[in-house]
Amino acid sequence: MKIGNRKIGKNEPVYIIAEAGVNHNNDISLAFKMVDIAQNCGADAIKFQTFKASKIQLPNSVKPRYQKNIKKNYFDLIKSLETSFNDQTKIFNYCKKKKITFLSTPYDEDSLLFLDKLGVTAFKISSSDLTNHIFLKEILKKKKPIILSTGISSIKEVDETLNLISKYNMKNKLILVQTTSDYPTPNEDVNLRVLLEYSKHYDVITGFSDHTEDDTASLGAVALGAKLVEKHFTLNKKLSGPDQSSSLEPMELKTWIKKIRILERSMGTSKKFITSSEKNNQTMRKILVIKPVKKDTKISYDLLEAMRGNKNGVLPLQSNLKKIVGKKVI
Repeated sequence: MKIGNRKIGKNEPVYIIAEAGVNHNNDISLAFKMVDIAQNCGADAIKFQTFKASKIQLPNSVKPRYQKNIKKNYFDLIKSLETSFNDQTKIFNYCKKKKITFLSTPYDEDSLLFLDKLGVTAFKISSSDLTNHIFLKEILKKKKPIILSTGISSIKEVDETLNLISKYNMKNKLILVQTTSDYPTPNEDVNLRVLLEYSKHYDVITGFSDHTEDDTASLGAVALGAKLVEKHFTLNKKLSGPDQSSSLEPMELKTWIKKIRILERSMGTSKKFITSSEKNNQTMRKILVIKPVKKDTKISYDLLEAMRGNKNGVLPLQSNLKKIVGKKVI
């Protein structure tokens, strides 16, 4: 499968999404700065959110626990972060100019239709919509890759959603993302081993959306086979907004991406071999040495030693010892 200019698959590099979300506070100039930062830090894509507050939020909605300290009415808060389609079109075009893929999470059908017409190459679906099969059916009809988060859902609900996706023959265009819908996420609630279960049980590409305060979980996810990772970032954690304090600042984003790329190189292959760098250190291996004895002496184990210091010679492996013990010194 392909998102933007990059392929995503088991033999492809990890796809890294810098999650801008609503951290630009509906200010297009801040959004442009975030695009610049994501591109400079080496992200494959930057992701925003596309929604109409009146279509997704009840007027007297209860705030999530992590937003309790925000005084504004929750509906009013969401409404204030609603970015116009016109501004999003400008951000999309700016991403094209900067050669970084624009992604966004649609939360309602109007937003889905807008993003589809805009030309996005994939849809990121939030955890809150994994169980919204009314909406998911419309997304599946677009036949574009889907990045599906699985926070706040049980395995039974994930199963039912995967059955729906299979009915639309879209499993080959799915990236199933483990995440924990808490901001920030305590490390003990990350549950990375679910990635192995997703890969085995559903035979799909897996990803990880990291809401923790450090980069340990992201690195662990990559080590467990996740081929897509995303993390929120911000220009400054002190900015107003619901997600700022649990987001990475620019230098942290750069370090996070750098560590993922280093880990990727460190993963290597499943084959065990002597690396090119190790070949220069083969004098550290022990080779077989026979103690000085007279001609025709029969070689026994007590005449043998293993010594370091020469890259040529016979290794003291059992297969070699069997060929030597009992033979005569010539």
